[in-house]
Amino acid sequence: MKHRIIAAAVLAAVLCLALLAACGSGEPTRKDYEAIKEGTPRSEVLEKFGEPDSGLSGFFGDIYNCGDQVVVIYYEVDYGSDTATVSKVTITKRQSENG
Repeated sequence: MKHRIIAAAVLAAVLCLALLAACGSGEPTRKDYEAIKEGTPRSEVLEKFGEPDSGLSGFFGDIYNCGDQVVVIYYEVDYGSDTATVSKVTITKRQSENG
């Protein structure tokens, strides 16, 4: 009986660890942003990363915060349609407030 309880506890712990590993942190990583290819529709970017943290002024682009990095995704717009596609992705280290 004692062995069954121990086996059940071990099995439950293994299942919990597997579930946590499958879920991950849920937050996109730098690698996720680096995987964005030129020509990707903005709708796909929004589906994968959600609404951006901010936008650009003067250009069409989205800004995402990723830890100590800032990701800027620039879009190209075909004015004959409603679609925008990725033209460039930049990832830079966030500037400290003290310069």
